[in-house]
Amino acid sequence: MHSDKEDCAHQGPGSGPGGLTRRKALKMMIAGAMATSVAPFAALTARAALPPQSCSGHLALYNLHTAEALKIRYLDRRGAFEPKALRRLNHFFRCHHTNQVHPIDPRLYLLLDRLPQSLGAQGRRFELVSGFRSEDYNRLLRQKSGQVAKKSYHVQGMAADIRLEGVPMASIHQAAQRLKAGGVGRYDEFIHVDVGPVRSW
Repeated sequence: MHSDKEDCAHQGPGSGPGGLTRRKALKMMIAGAMATSVAPFAALTARAALPPQSCSGHLALYNLHTAEALKIRYLDRRGAFEPKALRRLNHFFRCHHTNQVHPIDPRLYLLLDRLPQSLGAQGRRFELVSGFRSEDYNRLLRQKSGQVAKKSYHVQGMAADIRLEGVPMASIHQAAQRLKAGGVGRYDEFIHVDVGPVRSW
């Protein structure tokens, strides 16, 4: 099942000097590293973002639909995003139904990076159930289930349905909620995470 409760408007950036500074820093790093590959995310907000300094810069992933495995460093030693790594990740997170590649919001990678650390499960591999979804695929899923959002964050490259090897679903769900980096939903076969407004179900 590919379910999500995502029909929420984006929230604005946090107020105060601290939020503005983090926002500017994140925008500068992204603009410098990925001028073309993530253009739709040039105006990222700090409200649902994790600082790159809190992340390991590495991800280990397995795509359940394509049987692809990927271990990659996506942040350099300065904490800036690696353009080549992001292009590889965009391809890895492509729509498995249409093979369409779409830029993924880099904040999603920061969120996935922090999850194993917060659980004491560093080095564990994520199993990707669903990353980016094309409009056609999302429409197909909506025909099969009324729980799939019309304006899904998957279609915007801002969500992933995941499992973490050896870690109970309940633990992943709770850890993602504690990070307060976006939306978190618990389902029988996976945990939905996105970098939209902070909410849970």
